Formats: sequence, structure tokens, C-alpha cells
Amino acid sequence: MKPRASGKSGHPPMLATRFSQLIFKSNFLWFCLAWLLIILSWELGSWMEWFNPQILPPPSETIPYAFSGNITIGFGQQKTGLLESTAVTLGRVGAGMLIGLLVSSCLAVMVIELPVLRRLILPIVQSLAPIAPVAWIPFTIVVIGIGGPAAVFIVFMAVLGTMTLSLIAALDGIPTEYLKIARNLGTSRMRMWRYVRLPAIIPGTMTAIRMSFFGAWMAVLAGEMAGLNSGLGYMIIMAQQMYNMKLVMIGILTIGFIGFVIDRLLLLINTRLLRWVQ
Repeated sequence: MKPRASGKSGHPPMLATRFSQLIFKSNFLWFCLAWLLIILSWELGSWMEWFNPQILPPPSETIPYAFSGNITIGFGQQKTGLLESTAVTLGRVGAGMLIGLLVSSCLAVMVIELPVLRRLILPIVQSLAPIAPVAWIPFTIVVIGIGGPAAVFIVFMAVLGTMTLSLIAALDGIPTEYLKIARNLGTSRMRMWRYVRLPAIIPGTMTAIRMSFFGAWMAVLAGEMAGLNSGLGYMIIMAQQMYNMKLVMIGILTIGFIGFVIDRLLLLINTRLLRWVQ
């Protein structure tokens, strides 16, 4: 009877241990804890007057303002809200990245299939990749003008160089044994790309897309701050000029939150694709 009693008394500690391990491994809980610490430190700093509340409003004022439904900026036809600005910015980033991915893929395929073009395309791409997206803003305004297409072009230029180089590196990194075996089996070029090359570069491609997204996200915000009249970047710069620091902080937090969510979605897609390939 005593062993049974000790076994029963041992279940609660085991359940507690498993529960604590589950909490420790939960990324979501750690994410919430990290942001809770930031908010508490922010509030404490404002209460202790370490920060100027006129410049950095405390969360007790910023968070209620975020859910007040009065988050708008501008006048007349240029008046815009947070949701509208977010949708506009996401649309520009999506369009620019899609065009950049298509062009980068075409350039990478050309480099692999036509070795002569490698000597022509690679120097150009390697020269474009180090150029900061902000440097394209004056050129874009002169050539394209101010508006949505200008922001899409800035995003496109921000991802073109790095995406192309990443795809070429992933294709060059495919083990030669895979290609030799496929050729010995009489595999055509189309089937080689479909069943050998594309599955092999999925991990590298998804990592390149995730890194390019951060560059595109920063590029479109810089472009909107520099002269566009819509989007999150425009909303933040207008709020700063009108000294609406609550809206500035809400815009900054929105940028960080959306960037985090999209990165998690891309990581989830990468995991699902890897399962499908395997």
C-alpha cells in the first residue's frame, strides 16, 4: 500500500514539472512577457520622470488612445486613419516584393542556364545590392514622381540585389551529385528545375524572402516619410510635425507588430513547405 501512496503523491509534482516545462518552451508566453516588461519599464520611466511624458507618452495614455477610434491625421482629402495607412503600406510592400521576386528568379535562372550571362548580370547585381533604399528616393521622385508607384519601385530596388544574389547562391549550393544523377537518368531541363533544383533551394529561398521583407518594410516606410502622402510612414511624419506623440508611438508599435506577425507567417510557410518537400 505504501508504494501506491507514494505513487499518487508523486503525480502532482510530475504534472507541475511538465506544466512548467511547457510554459518555459512557449514562445508566445515569452513574447507576452517581454512586451509586458517593456510596457512596465516604459510606464515606470514616465512615472519617475526619467522620460519626458510630452515626448514619450506613457502606455497608460498611449494604449487607450490606440483603441479610442480617433486615430486620424491630415486634413480634407489627405485625412487618413491607422487601418487605411497600414493597408496602403502593406499593399506597396507586397507589390514591390512580388515584382522583385519574379525579376530575381528570372535573373537567377538566366545565370544558371546561360553561363555567359553570369559575367554580365552578377557585376550589375553586386553593384546594386549595397545601395541603401533611401538613396533611390531622389531618383525615384525625379523619374516616377510622388505616389504609390514610387513606393513600389523603392521596395523593388531594395529587394532586387539581395534576393538575386541569395537565389544564385542557393542554386550554386545544390550538390553536384544530385544534378549528375538526374542528368544520367535523362531528366529534361524542366523536370530538373521542378524536381531537383526548386525543392533543393526552398529553405534558402524562404530565408532570403524573410530577410528581404525586413529590407522592403524599412524601404517603403522611408519612402513614405520622404514625400508620399499616404501610408504608415506618412502618418508618423505628419504626427511628428503636428506634435501628436501618442500617434507617433502607436505608428512605431504598429510597424513592429506587423513586421513580427508577417515574419512569423513566413516562418510557418517555410516549415510547411519543408514538410511538403520531405
